[in-house]
Amino acid sequence: MSERDDDLEMQALNAVDVPTQPVDAVDAPTEALSVADQPTPHASGSITELISGPFGAGSAGGAAAAPVEGEAAIESRRSRARAEAPRRPGILVIVAGALAAVLVLIGLFVLGTRISEWTAEPSAEPTPEPTLVTPSPAPTPTPTPIARPTAPASPGVHEWTALFGGECFSEYLDPWQLEFTVVDCAEPHPAQLTFRGPLSTDPAAEYPGEEAIASQVPVICGAPTGLDLATAGAYADLQVQAAYPVSAEAWEAGERDYFCFVTRSSGEPLTGSVAPTG
Repeated sequence: MSERDDDLEMQALNAVDVPTQPVDAVDAPTEALSVADQPTPHASGSITELISGPFGAGSAGGAAAAPVEGEAAIESRRSRARAEAPRRPGILVIVAGALAAVLVLIGLFVLGTRISEWTAEPSAEPTPEPTLVTPSPAPTPTPTPIARPTAPASPGVHEWTALFGGECFSEYLDPWQLEFTVVDCAEPHPAQLTFRGPLSTDPAAEYPGEEAIASQVPVICGAPTGLDLATAGAYADLQVQAAYPVSAEAWEAGERDYFCFVTRSSGEPLTGSVAPTG
């Protein structure tokens, strides 16, 4: 019961025309007049209904019966309040039960949606179609021929690639030497490089083959383009040898020239030059 209800009830009790007699004369429990000791909810009805009972001005019971009837009215209101009090928690229980049922239904709904996801077959990923890639042919590198010198090498030791043609040598083993010692052709010498020329002027030309080169180079070296026939005629035992690229690997590495060497089969030295002039 709220404080406002207590005030209204006390005002109703004070408005009753109670005979002035000592409280001891009323045979009623003291707690019946102490309304603030325990909460007493109001029964249904207005304030007028509550005070229009035996304590009202029109009651026929007289002064002696007024206190008893006022106590009965208070006890009646208390009884009805006690009867209504147990019903209030019931409302809370019903609301809590309904809320729990709603939560259970929501949980079952969510569980049902998740079960369908868990039991669903995993979708197969699409297999990517193979991409056909046509490899482009690797470009064939163009070999760079070994640089040819522009003039005969001076006396001294030189690599075979530094020879131009017309050089005379102090020592000679064969045309495949890697180094040569160049001397003045006026001195006696065992061999001479009479000519150096290209097998092909086309950088993209394919290797003609060792056999084809070996069959053609001696003829070229013995021709007037590779030998001064007038001076060479002074030596009856003059012989021609040649060096050239002997493999496709050497050809791709830039070896494209042939070299014409002359010696004497008797082993005697040469004096002067037999290389072509002009």
